[in-house]
Amino acid sequence: MDRVADLEHPGANVSLRHVDVMWAQGARKLDIVYELAHEIGVPPPPMFTGSTEPRTIFVLINDRLGLGIDERLGKPDLARCIVEASGESWHPDYASRGATVTKPGLLAVLDAVRYFLV
Repeated sequence: MDRVADLEHPGANVSLRHVDVMWAQGARKLDIVYELAHEIGVPPPPMFTGSTEPRTIFVLINDRLGLGIDERLGKPDLARCIVEASGESWHPDYASRGATVTKPGLLAVLDAVRYFLV
């Protein structure tokens, strides 16, 4: 299992089973959201100001993978449930103020999605 440290969040290490570490280090949040959409076979939802990931991507992942997560949850909680459903742990640095998911959190979600699709 490889780990990648995120330069934007120095204390954040993401455990990656199904994501290329070199790609992950250079990826932006936009890239990760587009990759998530590609993996589940949907068009990428539009990104918002400040690279804020759309809540829609987590709802689509839940729906496409049939995870049964309560879709009324907020973004960080939806992301947490997706990651935990794959057997991985959710770390506090995967979410930030303002109900957003950090880059390490998005990478953890991508890793979880690929876990389910293998």
